[in-house]
Amino acid sequence: MSEEEVIQYLSNTPEFFVRNADLLESLTLPHPVNGKVISLLEYQVNLLRKTTASYRAQFERLVEVARENESTMQKSRRLVLAGLTCSSLDDLAVIIDDMVREDFEVTHHTLILYGEFPDNAIRSHKLVEDELSLSHTSGFNECFCGMLPDNEMRFLFADNAASIRSVAVLPLLSREGGAIKKCGVLVLGADSKSAFDKEKGALFLQYLADLLSAILLRLLP
Repeated sequence: MSEEEVIQYLSNTPEFFVRNADLLESLTLPHPVNGKVISLLEYQVNLLRKTTASYRAQFERLVEVARENESTMQKSRRLVLAGLTCSSLDDLAVIIDDMVREDFEVTHHTLILYGEFPDNAIRSHKLVEDELSLSHTSGFNECFCGMLPDNEMRFLFADNAASIRSVAVLPLLSREGGAIKKCGVLVLGADSKSAFDKEKGALFLQYLADLLSAILLRLLP
């Protein structure tokens, strides 16, 4: 009989090994790791262990994702509630400072509004046609993770720029009427490359940028 015929026969005769239990017990197979001969029962136990380990890993990953989602929800809730209470741009600066320190635990951040705002303490910068200081930073319409050119790092973080290994750029925009207006930017800086790795994606950061943009637009004169 060919191998295909044996497979077909056993598939069509599931009670075969019930009637021939002694044959089942005598079957041996090579160990999947060391190649030694083991019984079919031991081979099945090994497979079950692997399957169990795989299910356990999947379950632990689901638990981790659930915890991350819970953390994201709590951070978002704190930001929304704080945003509802602030009544000035200076209040917004305090909220962002608290968020960066408590939720992100990053070492540096810079908040810049585009334009002229002489009556508050937030740093401002007037964008010009041939922008040099923030040509890359101001060009993003979506969140960016990675690194910026050296001249922009120095402009954003001054003497601390040399110690920063990764940044997250959160553009603060108005999209009213479908037109994008650049209102400002929040740049987070971290001492490690992995903190804002561009391979990780920026979905949550984009969500925060949208929330901050909504709060900012309510406060702008």
